[in-house]
Amino acid sequence: MNAHPIANANQQKGGCCCSGRSSISTAETDARSVRESSHPLHQLQVQGATCGGCVKSIEQTLKSVFGVSEASMDLATGVASVVGAVDADHLVEVLQVVGFPAAVIR
Repeated sequence: MNAHPIANANQQKGGCCCSGRSSISTAETDARSVRESSHPLHQLQVQGATCGGCVKSIEQTLKSVFGVSEASMDLATGVASVVGAVDADHLVEVLQVVGFPAAVIR
């Protein structure tokens, strides 16, 4: 049985898979450990993430981009930290496609 019977419909519209229910999740890798890499650090303010499932989707999407070596998302702040030789504006575009509007903050 699918726990989220309308998940796909909500995700296609840019909504959360949990239909607005919120839970708090912390990223496994915080920004300090991400900064220790020799690759550039990009930080994005991401909108629309309301649960751990959203965080996982955002992290997986960012990690799938060529050139990204690490990506983590903090649900409480809405900030995604990305390490890699990649254009930050491209990361914003990729997140927009999957329904999470974002803006470069660093």
